[in-house]
Amino acid sequence: MPSTATAPSGRNPWVARLGGLAVAAATLALMIATEPALAIVWDEGYTLGREARVRAWIEALRDPPGFARRWSPPTLELVQRDDRVPSPKRERLATRAGLLAADVLAWFWPFAREEPHGHPPFYAIVGLVGDLLAPSWDTLPRARLGTMIAFSVAAGAIFAAWARRRGPWAGGLAAGAWALQPRLFAEGHYATYDALLASLWVVATITFARAVDPGAGKTPDRLRWPSAILLGILIGWAADTKLTGWLLPIPLLAWTALARDRRGLLTLLVAAPVAILTLYAFNPAFWPDPVGGVERFLRSNLGRANTRPIPILFLGEVIETPTESLPWYNTLAWTVFVTPVGFLALAIVGALMSCRHLRREPLGALATGGWAFLLILRSLPHTPGHDGVRQFLPAFGCLAVVAGLGAAGAVERLGRRGKVVVVAALIEGAASVALIMPVPLSYYSPVVGGLPGAAALGMEPTYYWDALDAGALDWLNRNTPPGQTVRFATYPTSWLELRRAGRLRAGLWRIEPGEMAYYVVQNRPGALGPIDRALIARSGSRHVLASKFGVPLIWAFPSSEFEAVGGVR
Repeated sequence: MPSTATAPSGRNPWVARLGGLAVAAATLALMIATEPALAIVWDEGYTLGREARVRAWIEALRDPPGFARRWSPPTLELVQRDDRVPSPKRERLATRAGLLAADVLAWFWPFAREEPHGHPPFYAIVGLVGDLLAPSWDTLPRARLGTMIAFSVAAGAIFAAWARRRGPWAGGLAAGAWALQPRLFAEGHYATYDALLASLWVVATITFARAVDPGAGKTPDRLRWPSAILLGILIGWAADTKLTGWLLPIPLLAWTALARDRRGLLTLLVAAPVAILTLYAFNPAFWPDPVGGVERFLRSNLGRANTRPIPILFLGEVIETPTESLPWYNTLAWTVFVTPVGFLALAIVGALMSCRHLRREPLGALATGGWAFLLILRSLPHTPGHDGVRQFLPAFGCLAVVAGLGAAGAVERLGRRGKVVVVAALIEGAASVALIMPVPLSYYSPVVGGLPGAAALGMEPTYYWDALDAGALDWLNRNTPPGQTVRFATYPTSWLELRRAGRLRAGLWRIEPGEMAYYVVQNRPGALGPIDRALIARSGSRHVLASKFGVPLIWAFPSSEFEAVGGVR
């Protein structure tokens, strides 16, 4: 059995690279093939609205006078309304200098400031990749393509990193634990920020591990400049995606300190200015006031407890985060609840192995440290804890990387039986995704009895309107009488995109004329109002529009039932 220190010897780096490219291509093909099955989710409407503004600004830069002549503010948008930033006048757009003015940038780049525009813009920039690569696609899949590419590149990078270091069994399991984790798989499709941040976090961890790996390269004692520069770019992009991305260097610094690694310190020192330059280059919202913009962004994102709290049902208790705090163990519970058993078991083995070899196996140690850091971060008091695991999604990317080390250990120690364990874990992951489709965000592990068991434990069956799939929309289209409308219990602007695309033909209540025909509710118990609860209690199993494994996910209540429990049309 090879020791940890000598495991890389004899590995062909070209096999790892070509395998990584194949894994990335296969993952992207899978993502594109399954994308049509996944419904538009809550935050995607807002993303599409912001991307439309950025797209218009880029168009204006090409021909400011022509754009100004054609310009008229949109009457109905997918971006949340912000009266503090009015739409710019036509004369302000006729020159490039005007397009770079603070008030104009504030409107066209609604990012990195007070809620509801707190997130930085890199996810929207990535969403515009689809304009270049798939201009003929419809708006939503085109916006999703950038995230899917990033997710697939991360899968290939994970495979290549472990295949180079510990062989293809480790690489294959780690890539599978990334691409076949149902919650990660779902988020990897969406035109939002969480899966993109997870992809950047994982690839940055791999890049740093490569930079400090004592067994890599012909000059192990020298600074690896390409890795250091790439790391800086990845950190800058992560910081330009979400506040959590600003914390990415912390586990890297912690490993450097614990390992007393000089090359790690040099790598971070080189990466730091590159990250800062990248942060500003990809964030026009900061350009007019580089210092004040950052201060405003941090004040907004660190003051989430002062904005509208978002309730979540956790083990039978409704908790309004971040005003209230989830139990300290919530991230541990979530990890057990939503990770396929085989992946979780191998990740635990890998974490134990990494603790024994801090410097000799830097990738495993760094991923374990990142995993632990993210679990602790989200468990702190008054931390935003809504939407299940979405707020600490990069932790599951780190888990996948650590599982690769566990797979290596299993194969090296158990031989053929270890390979059987790896294959069984991959089969479980693939079956988990296949069986939970088209609602992979409703996946729960067999440890808790799947989705029915989790619902019985008092966990939220759904939260992102992801169950409003093609079948549910077809039912509403068929059963809503002409001239009547559908009312949704909550109103993300995604419904406007469904109307634009023709997928929802029924009118929207109060947006379009017509009496309400149906009142549609998703099974997110933490956010249900008194009317919603009364309707669900009254209807029993009736009026279920979408379900999975016998658990209701969406109801469509007739207007007569809505009025019977005190609802006002």
